[in-house]
Amino acid sequence: MVKIKKIELNPITAYLAGVIIGDGHISNSTKSKTDLSKDYRIGIELSGKEYLEYLIKLIKDIIITKSTLRESKRRGKKRLYFLFRNKSFFYFLTEDLRIPNGAKSKRVFVPEKIKNSNLIIKKNFIAGLFDTDGGFRGGGIGFTSASEELTTGTSDLLKLLGIAHSGDKWLNKKYGQIYYGIRIYKKEIDNFLNMVPLRNKEKLEKIKSRFFSHHAELPEWSNGTDHPLSLKG
Repeated sequence: MVKIKKIELNPITAYLAGVIIGDGHISNSTKSKTDLSKDYRIGIELSGKEYLEYLIKLIKDIIITKSTLRESKRRGKKRLYFLFRNKSFFYFLTEDLRIPNGAKSKRVFVPEKIKNSNLIIKKNFIAGLFDTDGGFRGGGIGFTSASEELTTGTSDLLKLLGIAHSGDKWLNKKYGQIYYGIRIYKKEIDNFLNMVPLRNKEKLEKIKSRFFSHHAELPEWSNGTDHPLSLKG
């Protein structure tokens, strides 16, 4: 019987929780048709190799796994993914943080433990969410989601950080699905980047190129590799 190791909520695990909610998947199936025990599989699928390798390093600093980065092709587009099984991390995500397993796009939300934590935890959670699911929006940057609860919760966290933004929703007629969005105003982008410790270097470079003429305006730790996780308030 595999012993469950208690995984604590800290800046790194809060960041990874944001990543999983943004671009991850938690299994809701059994190991096989003959083995009906729970499958503790967790996956992250991205297009950026350097960033995914960075995430793998973070995960392997927390748990022991022999899993490695893999490649797949979907509709002619190359994607990279990392699949691992770990009972302790699975229960941290699904029991401690209550992140839904299985299909989650409409069901995700900001976990209560994140809402009730300190600002460091909140900032790192937002960072993980934006590094995977954030992007350019309407002349600024922001998020989109099929989950109104996630969008509302993220908006509340941004308000606590004093980051001005707006919200919207629209119907995707092709899929008959309502989507919800957050847009961080252009004038607030430098504030957002100074407050939220992003680590996806490729995404950061795109933001810098579009909105900043001098990269020195951004904090040195914005490349995501040397940010002092436990020190920034």
